[in-house]
Amino acid sequence: MGRRRWIPLLLAGVTPTLYAAQWTVDPSVSLRAGYVDNLRMSVDNRVSTAEITLNPRSAFGVATPRSGLSGTLGFHFRRYEEDSDLDENNTLLTLSGYRSFERSRLGLDLAYVKDTTLDSQLQETGLALGRVRRQRATLSPSWTWMLSERTSLRTNYDYSDVQYINAEGSGFVDYRLHNGGATLSRILSEKTDLSLTLSGSRTDNDNDVQSTNTNFQVGFSHRFSEKLSLSVFAGARRTRVDFTSVRFVEIFSGSTSLGFLPITQEVSRSDWGGLLSISAERKFLRGSSSVSLSRNISNSINGTPIEVDRASWRNTYKMSERFLAALELELYRSQVGSGVNQNIDRNYYQIQPEFSWKLRPAWRLTGSYRYRRQSFSNTNKDAIQNAAYLTLTYQWPKISISR
Repeated sequence: MGRRRWIPLLLAGVTPTLYAAQWTVDPSVSLRAGYVDNLRMSVDNRVSTAEITLNPRSAFGVATPRSGLSGTLGFHFRRYEEDSDLDENNTLLTLSGYRSFERSRLGLDLAYVKDTTLDSQLQETGLALGRVRRQRATLSPSWTWMLSERTSLRTNYDYSDVQYINAEGSGFVDYRLHNGGATLSRILSEKTDLSLTLSGSRTDNDNDVQSTNTNFQVGFSHRFSEKLSLSVFAGARRTRVDFTSVRFVEIFSGSTSLGFLPITQEVSRSDWGGLLSISAERKFLRGSSSVSLSRNISNSINGTPIEVDRASWRNTYKMSERFLAALELELYRSQVGSGVNQNIDRNYYQIQPEFSWKLRPAWRLTGSYRYRRQSFSNTNKDAIQNAAYLTLTYQWPKISISR
């Protein structure tokens, strides 16, 4: 209860006053129908099913000359033909507020997400440990100070509380994440930015595994032209994991075995590694192409640090004023260091062509096909998934009121 009492007080410091405020509401609703041949991305016991999803959502906001508050409220009602136990009722609520002062800016982000793990974990880590219901609450205050017209210092803190529902035997474990950092940014020219970031995080899970990360990164962004841009972030990290190891020792009386005695031992392991993020985008007359490469540490499954290498390429082409085609390729390599759990090391691939057709100013039809493959380091079996979807979206005209 104490934590909940503080949230309105924190928001009070960053929410706008009613004077000269601009209010906006941007609602939409979409209906998606499709078929997936391996819903849980399982090696065995595959579930193939048709599905339909209703997704009403709305962005909203209010802004004054010195402050603002924006957010998103959405619901995700997903129904499956094969088994009603698979049905989902998901919720998304985000709030982002800020208050500007003469040379600084105070911000606060809040989020609550109720969803399932499969799609979200694949996008974050390239791992599919199963399909489990998840609840995540996030609190993220920040403060930015303008040291000069070209130099700024930003500090931030993030707290996340993640809980899984009926997750026994899945590999998912409830955890809490604390993350803080400071970034010094410098505008070198109209086209070039430079940054230095020092950050640290600590994660505790319900299996008494605690991990800490210390990171340092240097960032460089350059716009070669209106059509070509490049960003490079590189650095190093130190990761430490503390956990309890249990081994069983057989007890004998003479030559007779009396059983096994569990012996626990506190283990602490650490390692060093690199951090990297490279992204480039090239815009063309009728489309764009972007590529990204990255290596980072993710704690978003059970609090145990996972090193994730990711490569992606996305290409879009505008065939006409109303018709857009796209192709996206993604590759992940995920592995656990520090000897905590080597059974989840694996590779993940995804290919997704799609199209978008603007039927009317407020109506849009989207179609996509998705191929997924996950290979495991401890077995020669792969998990393969094929899925196809059609989505019809209605976007209401944006509502804007000044008062």
